Amino acid sequence: MAKPLCRTMLQTIAGCLLLLLTPTWYAWAADFGFIVMGDTRSEPFLPGGAEQADQILQVLKSRFGQTAQLDFDSRTGELSRVTLPAKGNRPETIYVYREGWPHLAQVGGQVFLRRSGQEWLYRRVVAELLRRNEPPGPGPQFVIHTGDLPLWGQQGVGYDQSPDYQDFYDRLLRWLPPTPPGLGLKGRFFLALGNHETWGDEDLTGLFTTLPHLSRLGMSPQRRIYAFDHQGCRFIFLDSGPYQGDKEGWFSQHPGFKQQMQALTAWLKEAEAQKMRQVFVTYHKPSFCLAGHGPLPPDQNPHPYLKPFARRLNLTVFNGHVHTTEVYLADGIRYLLLGAGGAPQVFQAQEPPPEHPADLYWKGSARVEEYSYLRASVIGSKLGLRLHRFRPGHPLQPFQTLDLFVP
Repeated sequence: MAKPLCRTMLQTIAGCLLLLLTPTWYAWAADFGFIVMGDTRSEPFLPGGAEQADQILQVLKSRFGQTAQLDFDSRTGELSRVTLPAKGNRPETIYVYREGWPHLAQVGGQVFLRRSGQEWLYRRVVAELLRRNEPPGPGPQFVIHTGDLPLWGQQGVGYDQSPDYQDFYDRLLRWLPPTPPGLGLKGRFFLALGNHETWGDEDLTGLFTTLPHLSRLGMSPQRRIYAFDHQGCRFIFLDSGPYQGDKEGWFSQHPGFKQQMQALTAWLKEAEAQKMRQVFVTYHKPSFCLAGHGPLPPDQNPHPYLKPFARRLNLTVFNGHVHTTEVYLADGIRYLLLGAGGAPQVFQAQEPPPEHPADLYWKGSARVEEYSYLRASVIGSKLGLRLHRFRPGHPLQPFQTLDLFVP
């Protein structure tokens, strides 16, 4: 009886080893979570007082293309207010400055930028990564940013010279917990390139001196896309390119659109062959959008390249660029526009064009000022998506949570 028993044990062990060496091992991958946020860039950092008025006006002219009126604090002498006169159909715009940064901005009496709203978001993101596993799912392990972290490189290129990157590091990055060696991650923060990262910094010096671990994932000034796997899930980051005036499109040349779609297709085929639990694709400019710049044109949109995989992969796309929140379900693919990270907000929306998927977030209601981030939880083969938001105009219930794509 001993020989058959030994043979059975050996067969069992061999079977387990075979499972571990095949894609089905992902069935035992650990549950985990992560945070998604985007569009955190502000407006120009303007230190100094009346003696720097000419220099401040020069920066504002470069940013907005028009003259501005400056007011200075009578006690401290620092810049306290910037007023952009009405222009065309746009009413007068007012920025309230403190310690060199815009703390509040409004146009036509409507607040569209509030630094305290972004402060709430940063504190909550850090707190999420410091939490232990608690409902609604496993604690987040890292952060995904959909692009437009800085305003530009016009006031300094590289972390040591850039007020934007220094501010982001001081208020968020430095507070994230260190990455444990056993976690299997290159860092705690991952970003898809936005159009503002290249404005005045075409070589991305600021980005790579602030987030050097991105280069260890294969991202470089020459190749601005990368991908990695974590706990049976694939994460893909693409580059939709810089902003070019009033035109909107996929303008990246590092590599170009067709080459990026070839890389995307190859990564998706690998994910399919390896039976990945979930696949997450992040690129800055949105495939579907009703506000602001609107969606990418059909011939420069990744959606047709994603659509063939939707039946065999669990696909979720994260976008930014337009400073608002929008949610869509298109051909079985979840699309989340997560641009409420503190950049000047967009409230006006256009009527949906033909064949545009239904808006699952605002649902035709008036848009309001809000700051939000997404907490994603991968539990087994299921995905939970919970949006956390702060709406300053709702003092009776300023903080709200919303579970997305719930049947």
